[in-house]
This record gives sequence, structure tokens and C-alpha cells, in this order.
Amino acid sequence: MEKTYKYNAVFNGKHYHHFGIHPKLANLYGDKPEDIIEVELKISDDQNIPLSLDNKNMIFDYWGWFDFDKQSFTMIYPKRFLLEMCFPYGIKASEDKNQGKAYRLEMVDKNK
Repeated sequence: MEKTYKYNAVFNGKHYHHFGIHPKLANLYGDKPEDIIEVELKISDDQNIPLSLDNKNMIFDYWGWFDFDKQSFTMIYPKRFLLEMCFPYGIKASEDKNQGKAYRLEMVDKNK
């Protein structure tokens, strides 16, 4: 697998969302095309699943679904439970069927 992945995303001042958004579709989501930036993500070394939702502190913990057929991340969310909601039988059931894998992601700091 690649080490880093580049995606267009919207930064709302707190977190990134709408990964893979196209500038022509931004208005449909209530975003401005000029708010779209390119971000780099990498698979985190820490793949531990968070034990709590920790919504009070709004700590963003990006998780993505790597689709084995498409060989790319098809869904990325700032919380694991948001990704989990995309699977009627849960992430584990889809992983067991070898459809893909959920990974904890982190933003690549280009200034390092």
C-alpha cells in the first residue's frame, strides 16, 4: 500500500470533511469551492480502536475505509463511529468478507 494519499477536502476551521469533493459539487454540500484544499493522509502506526466517543473534547480521529476492489479510500470520516454507521452489519463483517479494511489515518504535516 502507498505511504501517503492525497485528497481534496474542505476545512471548516475545526476539522476536514467531504474528502474527495469536486469544486463543481461544493455548493451542493454548502461549501465554497475556495475552501477546498489538498490534504495528505497516511495510515497511522496506531491502529487502536478508541474505547469512547470523546465528543466533549471534539478530538478528531480520522478513519477511512480502504476498498480492496477500488484500491483506494472510499470513505473518510473524523470519527470511527461515523465510519461504522456506513456498514449495516458493522465494519468487522465487511472486513471478514475481504471487501476492504478500516484504517486510522493521520494528516501529513508538510512542514516537517
